[in-house]
Amino acid sequence: WFSSSRWRIDMNHMNSAMQELIKLSRAEVAGVEVRMAEPLDFRDASQRIGLVTYCSYNDSRTSLTRWSRSSKTAYAEHHGYKLFHFEEPFVTQAHPWMNKLIAVKEVLPSVDWVFWVDCDLFFMNPRRTVDAIIRSAMVERPEASLLIAEDGMMLNSGSFMLRNNHWGSAFLEQTMDLLSAPMPHSFQHMPWHEQAPLMYLTLVPSVLEGLADGRAAAHVSQGGYLVSGYDQHVSLLPQRAMNSYPPEVVDKTGHALAHQAWEDGDLVISFNGCSSILGGEFCEAMYARYHAMSIERFACAHA
Repeated sequence: WFSSSRWRIDMNHMNSAMQELIKLSRAEVAGVEVRMAEPLDFRDASQRIGLVTYCSYNDSRTSLTRWSRSSKTAYAEHHGYKLFHFEEPFVTQAHPWMNKLIAVKEVLPSVDWVFWVDCDLFFMNPRRTVDAIIRSAMVERPEASLLIAEDGMMLNSGSFMLRNNHWGSAFLEQTMDLLSAPMPHSFQHMPWHEQAPLMYLTLVPSVLEGLADGRAAAHVSQGGYLVSGYDQHVSLLPQRAMNSYPPEVVDKTGHALAHQAWEDGDLVISFNGCSSILGGEFCEAMYARYHAMSIERFACAHA
């Protein structure tokens, strides 16, 4: 994809630039990430929240679908959320990740917020609520409509929350359009799949609009920088608030990527890219270990 771009993009230079931006962002005193507000078990019973996932793994090769279903069911039932655990494809003649976006689109009109969680993600803390995350974001930015975290490389859509409003619906439609458009306008051959159009839509239009403002352009030209560049409807959460990675993955990639590792007390653990980093057999054993921990914690919460 990069080799055919009209702009010659060197991936090494791009990665280096992203790492420096992440370091700057995390070093800011105020930061651009939402500060999690107490209590972390806040629950608003009037809030309609749907947990959505799509699993398409081969059951003869991995137990991820079964483990995903049981961990997410335990969390949803514990807090009274509705779980939509899709296991059959909506479409087969399209980009495989289009099923993820269609799943979100199917559920969004019937809830206030969709909390998308990848199949290879388990809930690890029965006390923490989705409501607390939403409340923390809304206190800082009432117009917040997409809640998402950056990992050590970029925005990561392994988990995100999308609000059922005009902006949220339009954003989802535009993301789907960019993923399905014909070449050379499509993002379907990007290595980051649906994350590519998602990042484009959250960053590029708002950055260009900001730079078109004479004051912002002058600020940047004098050595200043835009706070985050994201659309005003996007709220960045700390990675550990909603998308923590296994310590084993973080240790393996730490020389190049500043991912944040799961710690006891975090809401979820997400195995994004695990098998390509550590190998399928190792990761299957790790899935089993963390899944058992997940189920045990929910059993204790009900005891």
